[in-house]
Amino acid sequence: MSQLPDGDDLISFKGTYQFAASDKPFLLENGEQLNHGELAFETYGTLNSNKDNVILLFHALSGSQHAAGYRESVNESVDRFWADECRTGWWDKFIGPKRVIDTSKYFVICANYLGGCYGSTGPDTINPDSGKKYMGAFPCISFQDIVRSQMELIESLGIKKLYAVVGASLGGLLALTTVFLYPEKVNKLASIASGIKLQPLQIIHNYEQIKAIESDSLFQEGNYSEKNSPQLGLELARMIGHKTYVSLSMMAERAKKNVLIQNDDNSSYCPTHQIESYFKYQASKFSQRFDANSYLKIVSAWQKFSIENKTESSAKLSPDFRALVISIDTDVCFYPDEQKELHNFFIKNHIISELHEVESDKGHDSFLLEPELYQPTLAAFLDK
Repeated sequence: MSQLPDGDDLISFKGTYQFAASDKPFLLENGEQLNHGELAFETYGTLNSNKDNVILLFHALSGSQHAAGYRESVNESVDRFWADECRTGWWDKFIGPKRVIDTSKYFVICANYLGGCYGSTGPDTINPDSGKKYMGAFPCISFQDIVRSQMELIESLGIKKLYAVVGASLGGLLALTTVFLYPEKVNKLASIASGIKLQPLQIIHNYEQIKAIESDSLFQEGNYSEKNSPQLGLELARMIGHKTYVSLSMMAERAKKNVLIQNDDNSSYCPTHQIESYFKYQASKFSQRFDANSYLKIVSAWQKFSIENKTESSAKLSPDFRALVISIDTDVCFYPDEQKELHNFFIKNHIISELHEVESDKGHDSFLLEPELYQPTLAAFLDK
């Protein structure tokens, strides 16, 4: 195994930022269509002459196309969401020369989801047909729509088959959807801290987040103004989700660094514990960098996730197709049993699959923070 380079070795490493647009109407799964659509995406590494070294990477719920390197800004329409924590790629420790995903070997593509707020067509973008932002009129989307839009991008680049699809958390569900929608176009799947189906607790958490946003008086059925957005609803939604991302021990440790904050949202209750301040601070930061409508659309798409009517297509997978399923022992967003269920599904259907458990005290967020725990397994899997 090659040693992971430190940050100084990759200080100049960055991706190539691009837009892909289509003049053809994009038909959504629900029968509606977008007449003009764009995807914002970044690429890392070099596409080889055979175009067979491509890894399509799916980000988590609140991620973006900016997976690695440093990007000060995107464009005028996106920069109001482009906070400090967005400028360094969300998987920066994992992608680059000699890193977990080695860009001296692979050409990595990561796109912002349809419905997102970091450059792809979504509620906060202009509808060319009306000249106004879509806002609450943006149609409902599904994971199938997100995957199909990205595969249209792949095809537009002349890429016939993907070397691998990789996704963590919600991105793992999208990577899995890609395998079943396009079984003949994928060689490998790496699913990290994800699963195979919605669990009751996830459905409840997602529903709570949806209702938190919709219940904010400023939401206005999605037609809020930039200056009067449903910030408190989005903050509450983030709090509901965030408690599943970080282990309780790590949360308590991080909270020790928080100074108690005073109430600032017209509530009669003032925080009395550092952990409350930590949650409020994290939620407030998030509400500055994400759009409530986009959050609602993506979480609602997650609620519709199902592969039950797609699994028969696994028979079309190449005999050489293989899967890697990585779980985190302290994960309470996607519990380890969910990874085992996915792995067992592959084995039951005579699909080559490896199951690897990461031991970490950081919970679900380990997949963002600890590349050294993933390097041997993921790098070896991709190199096979």
